[in-house]
Amino acid sequence: MVTQSRLIDDANRPSRIAGAAATRLEYRLDVLGADPADVVRSAGGWMFDRAMAGWRVHAWLLEAGDLRPLQVLGVRGHRLRPGAEGTAEAVPVGLAVSAGLVVSDGCLRDEVRSALTSGRTEVVLFGGRWPDHLGGRGEPVRYRLSAAARIFKRHALAAADCPHGADETELLLCGGYRPVDSDLIAAGG
Repeated sequence: MVTQSRLIDDANRPSRIAGAAATRLEYRLDVLGADPADVVRSAGGWMFDRAMAGWRVHAWLLEAGDLRPLQVLGVRGHRLRPGAEGTAEAVPVGLAVSAGLVVSDGCLRDEVRSALTSGRTEVVLFGGRWPDHLGGRGEPVRYRLSAAARIFKRHALAAADCPHGADETELLLCGGYRPVDSDLIAAGG
C-alpha cells in the first residue's frame, strides 16, 4: 500500500536514528465505536484481515468493558476518552468510525472532518449513513472477508453475545482520501 508508514528497527520499536534503514513498514488502523459489539458487528472481518496482514489495529471505545471480542480478532481495545486529541505522529493510515459517534460527538466530528481533508488518512464510516455535516458524501464500499476472517468474526460475535452471523462481505462508507490499492471495493463493482 502506498500510504503513510513508520520506520521500525529490528526490535520492533520505532527507529530513533535519523535516516536509518527500515526493516519493515508498519500501518495503523484506528477504529472508534460505542462498544466491542458495535465494531465487531460492522467491521470485525476487515479489522481481522488487516491485523493478520501486519497492521496495528486499535479499537477506541466509549464502553470498553469486556475486550475479549476484540482480542479474538487480534485487535487492541482502549477506552475512548472524551476530549483526547491525537498528535501529528499518531496519524493513522486508516480511520474507521461509527456513524452514530460522528453524529453525537462534536469534537469527534471535527477530528473526522480534519482527517477527511488532510489527504493522508483513509476514512471509513460504519453502522449508518454518511452525516450531512461532514460534507460531500460517502461512497458505499464493501469488504470481502477471508475465510479465516469469517470464522474469527463469528467467534468474536459469540464472545460479544451477538446473535448475528458473519456474512461474506461488510458494507462500509468511504470518504476523502482513498489509496489506489485499497482493499475496499465500490459497492456497485
